[in-house]
Amino acid sequence: MLQDLCLTIVVENSSSLENDHLQAQHGLSILLDLDMNLGSENMKLLWDTGATPEVMLHNLDALHIDPEEIDLICLSHGHYDHTGGLMGVLQRRRAPVPIVAHPDIFAPKLKVRPFLKYIGAPFTRDQLEAAGGIMLPCRGPVTLAPGVMTTGEVPRMEALETVEGFWTMKNDQYTPDAMPDDQSLAIHLPGKGLVVISGCAHSGIINTIRYAQRITGEERLYAVIGGFHLMGADNKRIDATARALLDLDPAVVRPGHCTGQKALSRLQDILGESCQPLAVGDSIEF
Repeated sequence: MLQDLCLTIVVENSSSLENDHLQAQHGLSILLDLDMNLGSENMKLLWDTGATPEVMLHNLDALHIDPEEIDLICLSHGHYDHTGGLMGVLQRRRAPVPIVAHPDIFAPKLKVRPFLKYIGAPFTRDQLEAAGGIMLPCRGPVTLAPGVMTTGEVPRMEALETVEGFWTMKNDQYTPDAMPDDQSLAIHLPGKGLVVISGCAHSGIINTIRYAQRITGEERLYAVIGGFHLMGADNKRIDATARALLDLDPAVVRPGHCTGQKALSRLQDILGESCQPLAVGDSIEF
């Protein structure tokens, strides 16, 4: 059973004066240190790997995190700003490491505005496995440890939480990418409730939370942390998200990465002190 949980923000868009020795970049990586009450051995889970090996490795070194101590890597989806540092992490290890991700993580990832650009993972599955990654692809939820699981694909139920602006290739044709590979972490924290950790929440952060509640059977939302993908969202969607979070009443709300400053300000207006932005180097203990 999970006893304690500590998150370290390894890569994030924003920096702070307190951690000015760390490098910020458009990306996300979070190290989860999970005390499973197994004695002295904690589980270390790396959630996403930022955009580049250079920043990822610089920050790991500065935070005194040894890649050899990582037990498991989980990827939220296939965009470069969540996968780009992965090869650097693998090259710093001697032992292979399991990597949990959706099977579509290597599907072509494109955007067409302001011009056509590839935004997917900067490596192939063959390259990843040759570097020591043991791919464990799954579309559905995966139990990583007691009380700790991925959501797998998230059903899209909220009308306002749509995916726009991303493309992929199917049958030699460009087609809109609904981002089925988007997933989050759902963690049951005994005595407190559910902790949801997103990458970008392309599925919609409210969709993601409600699905996490369903698959875990835990209705109490204690914390939601990560990218909410509200950058560029209109006021209607931002307000609806903030009001839904207010109804869910989490004690901790830590938006970052792709949330956007306009959405962050509105979330703070509505949610108050419970809502604080993420920054690289932050430590969050439960």
